[in-house]
Amino acid sequence: MLPTMYNSYYQIVQSPGHVVILVEMVHDARIIRIGGKHVPNSPKKWMGDSIGRWEGDTLVVETCNFKPEQSFRGTSENAVITERFTRVANDKIVYRFTVDDPTAFTAKFTGELPFTGVNANVYEYACHEGNYGLPAILSGARVEEAKSAQGKKP
Repeated sequence: MLPTMYNSYYQIVQSPGHVVILVEMVHDARIIRIGGKHVPNSPKKWMGDSIGRWEGDTLVVETCNFKPEQSFRGTSENAVITERFTRVANDKIVYRFTVDDPTAFTAKFTGELPFTGVNANVYEYACHEGNYGLPAILSGARVEEAKSAQGKKP
């Protein structure tokens, strides 16, 4: 949930049993189940298995069972990340996270930052502007289409 250089908008949607956080960058969507228990370690999810609970006005989310290929700033697949989302104003959430990963770090560490609401849309994440590979991709597709039209396998 840490901001990146660009495309850092988040859309948070709540239903009776879930909270979904959609991140504009790469369209990562986290589905947080409210209540319940973590699923077994297999198969592991890309963004881990997130279980949430309410402590007063704060949503507390514990995430574990990450895929080994996924890393939160150098964590291992054994990391447990606890997040706290507290709405402090109509347009502001204080986001606090604690990383517990004895495999990668000698101690837990915590960070905190504000999320300020904006009156803007979350757009589709697509890189087209300045994509110099696109002409080559399209010309390759045209070659395959021409071969197919001649009855040849691409």
